[in-house]
Amino acid sequence: MDEIALIRALASDADSFDTSARAAARQALDARIELASSATSPPKRHPAPRRRFLALVGALALALAGLVVFFAVGNGSRSPQPAYGAELVRFAESTPLLLLEGPGWRVQDLNEYKSREGTQGLMEFVTGKPVPDETFRVTVGKNGVLQEEAGMLPAAVRQRKVELSWHSGKVEVPVTVPHPVRLPVLGTTARVNTHADRIISTTKAGKQVIEPGKPGDRQMAAIWTEGGYVLELRAAVPDLAAFAERLDWLAKVDSQTWLDAMPAKVVKAADHEETVREMLRGIPLPSTFKPSRIPDEGLTTARSQLAGEVTATVSCLWFRQWGEARRAGNRAAELEAEKAMATALRWPVMRQLEREGGSNETLLKLVKSMPSGVWQFGPHRWRLLPKAEGLGCARLGIPLLPRKMKRQREHGVPLPPQ
Repeated sequence: MDEIALIRALASDADSFDTSARAAARQALDARIELASSATSPPKRHPAPRRRFLALVGALALALAGLVVFFAVGNGSRSPQPAYGAELVRFAESTPLLLLEGPGWRVQDLNEYKSREGTQGLMEFVTGKPVPDETFRVTVGKNGVLQEEAGMLPAAVRQRKVELSWHSGKVEVPVTVPHPVRLPVLGTTARVNTHADRIISTTKAGKQVIEPGKPGDRQMAAIWTEGGYVLELRAAVPDLAAFAERLDWLAKVDSQTWLDAMPAKVVKAADHEETVREMLRGIPLPSTFKPSRIPDEGLTTARSQLAGEVTATVSCLWFRQWGEARRAGNRAAELEAEKAMATALRWPVMRQLEREGGSNETLLKLVKSMPSGVWQFGPHRWRLLPKAEGLGCARLGIPLLPRKMKRQREHGVPLPPQ
């Protein structure tokens, strides 16, 4: 094939080139035809047209090379690539890999943790706006008597939420339900408690009473075994038919689909280290702190739970320094701990917890009690460090009291509670 035929063939293949490539090919073709049309005249030297032709052919070659790279890269980007690493997939597959596939329902939150019995977890599914947790506040009444105030959500809100939990162990049916209803779920049968929880309501006089629910407002729970897990689905529903519908929405999925369904606030196992670094920003750290102190059980967990472990770990280390300094008479180290913890209200991670509906009241009360060393609740007074242990310091491997330090040196960090 001569040069004119080659260029003509390339320029006519519209599917293989973009506009710039076709324009370059057309210019090269026109120039070559112009040169060919003068072939009958005596041969003369035309250095400029020849150089112009070679330049145009070079431009065409560059355009072709660019197209080859474009299509090679484009084809490569369309090749299937795993969305998640093998480690993360392995962690996901340690769960039952179930989703609630009802219309408009989504995962709101997820918590996984390890106990003496093994891995346990809880997923929350909601539809519509996020559904906050119900809160139960404890206040001090007359004569220092503790009173519990309920924060039960309206039925219409509670019925937009479904909880799915799992654990290893033996299936136990509550003794209060001698004849549970049986409903199908995932190819097996679940036992359903149609009065799973008593509902706290408020009368017109403002008095809070406990009742077993009423028509249109029931709390139900189903329990069954699946793949080595004991599973429980709990939901507030208007009736049994609505609860059966929610059970029917449960579906087994693959690990990638399950991970894709996790909301942004859920920290996947592979993101643990990076998320911890982010949460530590703006927090004064004691010299005894190391990132490895933040528990990493290799589980997918809620961002709020990880944030709690970050703040508890840092706080426990400061409280331990404070306690050791007071016992040793080291006033400088004691004041350093008090000054660091006085900034807790401004820690970015604490502010984030508050925006998400969490409560930091306990930690802030502990901080305010540091200068005196006394925790006061109503007329009652306690030493501060035993109350600070309530942050979970011993479980984190940071006991505050000398007797607990000794016990941990001898027996190691205690196992998580059941």
